[in-house]
Amino acid sequence: MSSNEIPKDYNHASEVDLQDLWQREDTYKFIGDGTKPTYIIDTPPPYPTGKLHMGHVLNWVYMDIIARFKRMNGFDVLFPQGWDCHGLPTEVKVEEIHNIKKNDVDRETFREYCIDLTHDNIEKMRIQMRSMGYSQDWNHEYITMLDENKFRTQLSFLKMYDDDLIYRDIHPI
Repeated sequence: MSSNEIPKDYNHASEVDLQDLWQREDTYKFIGDGTKPTYIIDTPPPYPTGKLHMGHVLNWVYMDIIARFKRMNGFDVLFPQGWDCHGLPTEVKVEEIHNIKKNDVDRETFREYCIDLTHDNIEKMRIQMRSMGYSQDWNHEYITMLDENKFRTQLSFLKMYDDDLIYRDIHPI
């Protein structure tokens, strides 16, 4: 077989070996020490309500290409993975899975269903994303339903308010 031919028997285990190596060696870790120019990719975090679909794949490929390009050009890239755990998509999925409406059970039970679904799906989606070889820095993963992230969000709104970046106005819908 010449060097430019693709082997007929592909060793899928080699992918897992590489993914494990990248994880162990923190290949895509954001250093943040100022020795290189910083480039930040602030991804729109997906709702963890199921499996990744081709739309997710397409969006992350675009971002991943940019992250790799910037790294190859000397940038320290912060490319975190986030999970948007709040909102209607999670509630709708819980209602579908449990064949209920949210008012059919008490509030705490419904919240537990949402939290359990979210944790399970984040783990499944992490595995899928890692298997696709995306170059996120998993050390900077964030999950919006965790208290530390709620606190950061509130602080950022307070800062925007203090900086006069929040205002009320009339706009067409």
